[in-house]
Amino acid sequence: MPELKRVNIFEKMRGLHTDILALIRKTRVEISRLIMEDQGPEAVELIPYNLIKKEVPTFRDSVFAERAIIRERIRLIFGMDVQEFGQTRPVVFDVHEALTDKKILKKPIVNIIKIACERCPTESFMVSNMCRSCIAHPCTMVCPKQCITIGETGAVIDQEACIKCGKCAQVCPFNAIIYRERPCSVACGVNAIYSDENGFASIDYAKCVSCGLCIVSCPFGAVAQKSEIVQVLHAIKSSGKGGVPVFAEIAPSFVGQFGDEATPSRIIEALKILGFEGVMEVAYGADIEVLHASRDLAEIIANSDKEEFKDRFIGTSCCPSWVQAARNNYPELKKNISDSFTPMVETAKKIKEKHPHSKIVFIGPCVAKKNECFEPEVEKLVDYTMTFEELHSLFIAKGIDFSELPDNESLNDASSTGRLFPVAGGVASAIITQTKALSGSDDEIPFASADTLASCMKMLREIKAGIIKPRPLMVEGMACPFGCIGGPGTVTTLQKAKTNVNKFAKEAQFRLPSDYLKD
Repeated sequence: MPELKRVNIFEKMRGLHTDILALIRKTRVEISRLIMEDQGPEAVELIPYNLIKKEVPTFRDSVFAERAIIRERIRLIFGMDVQEFGQTRPVVFDVHEALTDKKILKKPIVNIIKIACERCPTESFMVSNMCRSCIAHPCTMVCPKQCITIGETGAVIDQEACIKCGKCAQVCPFNAIIYRERPCSVACGVNAIYSDENGFASIDYAKCVSCGLCIVSCPFGAVAQKSEIVQVLHAIKSSGKGGVPVFAEIAPSFVGQFGDEATPSRIIEALKILGFEGVMEVAYGADIEVLHASRDLAEIIANSDKEEFKDRFIGTSCCPSWVQAARNNYPELKKNISDSFTPMVETAKKIKEKHPHSKIVFIGPCVAKKNECFEPEVEKLVDYTMTFEELHSLFIAKGIDFSELPDNESLNDASSTGRLFPVAGGVASAIITQTKALSGSDDEIPFASADTLASCMKMLREIKAGIIKPRPLMVEGMACPFGCIGGPGTVTTLQKAKTNVNKFAKEAQFRLPSDYLKD
């Protein structure tokens, strides 16, 4: 099918407060209140009944299934593993280990709740009721396998014989033949999702890069991520009793995520109300990365006539899913992917310089950051990660009304280019602009960029084959549609996110990292 179709799937439910999103958020809010109000672990078992009060099903075949799914989601929100399909062990038996400020998160981050999976059909063409059994029946004429017949109620496709070429759909005058594919599989750009022997979605973790786009693409809520909000709340409570202070570092796509009243300064205030000691922009770390990458790019340009630099380019490192996918699928290009730390890590280093005895929580749009924190160099710096959606649940649980908060604190941690990192193309643009500023040259620097992993892999394939001309010296990859603003942990629509990020970037005190940083 056309690639455009694969891109559209990412936009369909973004920004919509669907029933499944509402139920997931309510579950998270209930758990957050349980921790905030010091309720005993026994209260966990009441959550499914608080959320599903009717004795007749609303979404599934039975209320028992609905509550069982919520129990599995509770386990993931507490940071625990899901149970094997068919097990019914109460959550309260295991939840004690999660009631701590210590890190308990283990791989895998992205999980299938199989009891919630509706075993969606895999790739196939089907005839809808739009078929009029027309006399022309061009579908039968173009089928190379003659697997289409005209029955009493319309065309019939022999699925065993069909090779999924799509020619029948292209010629149908009523657009009655449609292509169907399970949404989670469409969303996966590295083909990590498959059907098990019973038709349930399963994840090949050797291929999975934890981008999390399958999570927001499943309309049944069957794909979910593990969370650390319980441990974060315990860390904050501990800090309030004289324990280690907890700092937040917030990704540049945070602006506009929590409604029109939630200005940057009010979000900072809300984080402090939750109990965070301080807040820093991750865009600062983006500026550090821009300076490092600009230095490397300048070296490649200066030595482009040498054999050892013949096939070199700078591949961005800020998106961990892109980096992992590129290295897994194109190991021969591995040397070109920057090995500099991500903005999250560079920002954490800065916080640790000022507050060596502190805990740090990364807050952003990204699920893959949770996976990144298992790396030895990173786990020493970043203690927990949360998505904007998870933070939004904490704001609701705390009863924070942004319209009632003061709006007088400003953020000045980063440059305009650093704040534009979350928009697709922003990373490459920042590095190229900074490279030109440092070199004093305005010569064009060839680059390539792609968002969504499927597009990223296509881009690398074309670079390897020499299809992209001139050969790019700068290559930007983003796992999420339209960049980090399309991450699975975001709350608002893509267009609103982009508008707010651009506006916030213009308000920065500095235009380039070199305006205030020294490499």
